[in-house]
Amino acid sequence: MAADTMTVHADQVPLREILSHFQNAGVRIAIDERINPLITADFDNREIGDAVKRLLADCDYALSWKSFEGPAGRMSRLSEILVYKPGDRRELKPLPLPAAATAQARTSQTNTIVCLKDELLVRMRPGTTQDQFRNLLLKTGALVLDGIPALGIYRLRFPPGSDLAAILNELSKDPLVAKAEPNQVYRSITPHRGDGNGSTPDTPLTITAGKGPAIAVLDSGLKVDISLEKAIVASLDATSPGQTISDPVGHGTQMAYIAAGAVSPTGTDPSSLAAAPIIPIRTMDSQGITSSFSLMQSMVFSLEHGARVISMSWGSENNSQFFSEAILYAQKQGAVMVAAAGNEPTGRPLYPAALPNVVAVAALTPDGTFWEQSNYGSFITLAAPGFANLPVGYKGPPGSYGGTSIAAAYTSRAIAQYFAVHPQATATEAIQALTKVLSPAPQGTLHPEIPRLTSATLKNYLNPP
Repeated sequence: MAADTMTVHADQVPLREILSHFQNAGVRIAIDERINPLITADFDNREIGDAVKRLLADCDYALSWKSFEGPAGRMSRLSEILVYKPGDRRELKPLPLPAAATAQARTSQTNTIVCLKDELLVRMRPGTTQDQFRNLLLKTGALVLDGIPALGIYRLRFPPGSDLAAILNELSKDPLVAKAEPNQVYRSITPHRGDGNGSTPDTPLTITAGKGPAIAVLDSGLKVDISLEKAIVASLDATSPGQTISDPVGHGTQMAYIAAGAVSPTGTDPSSLAAAPIIPIRTMDSQGITSSFSLMQSMVFSLEHGARVISMSWGSENNSQFFSEAILYAQKQGAVMVAAAGNEPTGRPLYPAALPNVVAVAALTPDGTFWEQSNYGSFITLAAPGFANLPVGYKGPPGSYGGTSIAAAYTSRAIAQYFAVHPQATATEAIQALTKVLSPAPQGTLHPEIPRLTSATLKNYLNPP
């Protein structure tokens, strides 16, 4: 598949095998398990819709198309194929999604990054026509999977086994291409399972969030329960758009509890912060992997639905220029970006926490001391309470969990409350007001150079003396 065309050379090939190639090109597939005829077809560069009709001529099927704004007008791509017995869709079952395939991509003589295999992100120069863009796709064998018009970025997939380095080099010389880069991988930050894991988890408060600014929680999704139902402004499953949000690992649900205020970190006063509306977004697959494109798409969705704080509990030691530009875009839209610093004490920057004007959060233990497993370094903005007794586990039972993710979600809630109290404040003013009142760490403790978010801090932050 390339551009809007498809080539098939098949001799008695099972339909499911052919459909798996569509799935690898980003098309969702659902099929009745009783259907799997042998397909024979032989054609080149046929329009995709017509090609599918030929392949499925002996089946009942339905197609869905996704439309989005391209570099020079509307574009559409095949997004879903349903194959079923005549008049009977009751036995439709989705084909299992393959795990995200990753690869190493060299960005310089000394640096490589992990990215999604066979994918690149591109931005075209102003004035590019649809015909020019289509010709570029055909020349490189690429298929457009999706786009983010607000950022002018498009996600391209190339034939399996493509040499991305060679394609990047070719695109860098193309006068129509403003920039191209790999679709970089980011991984969730694994929480620490605390010593109190066998204790009874806190009972979450039932949240009735007011009309204050929403916190977008970009994470592994959400397992909705009654305590959070009235706090949700909007939600999105960026791993499978159009599907109801879920959470296969639990981390996103944990962060939603903290961000909304249904659960407060151990050692904090639950009444010190009001409840907050949330926008839970599933950006991670079941392996805790996401990509820069998925994160940017989620970020734009958050802004479109009124988020003023975006909580991010994942990272990479490598930076993406496109993603850095997306962070800047969100900041210009008035959002405060809050990121976990990482649960390994390496002292090395973790992105997006290390990006300019991002509130980078380290973790404190329940007694207010710096957690020894928290990351540290000059890029850290503050340390916040980072342990909670949670009613949902991370790949396991409920109980005590800790880490910079909890600290970041709690800090996000504090900043959202500042906006609720000071609705006219800008993002810069909210951050400056917070850093101004942070409590200094006692000398002689671990990392005394990193200021703390404490109960006294919150009181002075929300209601300055």
